[in-house]
Amino acid sequence: MKRSKLVLVFVISLFANTVFAQGAYLDFNAGYGLSSSSQNLGDFYNSTEGANSFNAEQVDISLGKGINVGATFGYMFNKNMGAELGISYLFGSETNAKHEYFDGTTDYAISANMLRFSPAIIISAGREGLNPYAKFGLVMGTGSINYEFKDDYGEVRTQNVKLNGGLAWGLTAGVGVLFNSNDRIALFGEIIMINMSYAPNKGEITEATLNGMDQLPDYSTNEREIEFVDSYSGNFNDPVLDSEPSRTLKEKFPFGSVGINFGMRINL
Repeated sequence: MKRSKLVLVFVISLFANTVFAQGAYLDFNAGYGLSSSSQNLGDFYNSTEGANSFNAEQVDISLGKGINVGATFGYMFNKNMGAELGISYLFGSETNAKHEYFDGTTDYAISANMLRFSPAIIISAGREGLNPYAKFGLVMGTGSINYEFKDDYGEVRTQNVKLNGGLAWGLTAGVGVLFNSNDRIALFGEIIMINMSYAPNKGEITEATLNGMDQLPDYSTNEREIEFVDSYSGNFNDPVLDSEPSRTLKEKFPFGSVGINFGMRINL
């Protein structure tokens, strides 16, 4: 009797594992995202100033543009509904701006990298061959923003700033088509939209030069490090110590994108 029960448990376990394997899959993908939900940031505009005239042109920025690579684990509950968890890494493209004056120039550059996690719900047509699907869910990430500027007014001054810390949150949605070449392997292409912003909670000057000479050792902690906060107060009679980071209000940076991904699915 005990042996029969053990056999029954083994058969049920084997059946459950087989069903799970039939619905589970791994995706590997790569693609490129274009700017979406862009906005204007501080000094990031192009300008030209002469002796008697001035021209300016705004530069729209979204740090979500760039190359992304990733992998996804998913499970289809049935042929029409499933869920997945995606992990991707964004290699952000650089955005530039330039101020030109009659006595010199200032160049600006900003870019970002981010590790992103995307839990999503999948709705599939459930067809053989070409199978269209849609997905929607959340996206969260952690990464860094790199900000650089270079002044050239007889003397050349450069500075690089890295902003990081904290989590980014947003929404993602997409549509795609899956081509089932056989029972194990499928190819897919999809259009993905991400609506996301990121507010770092710390920053640090990582490079500062004057005519090629390193100036960073001369910076105090207050000049080199930044703490981004939701609110702060101070006393003019009790200034912040040089040994403490400076504080300023948080700023949200746009990370929205619309892009195309291509990849391969392995059914487990």
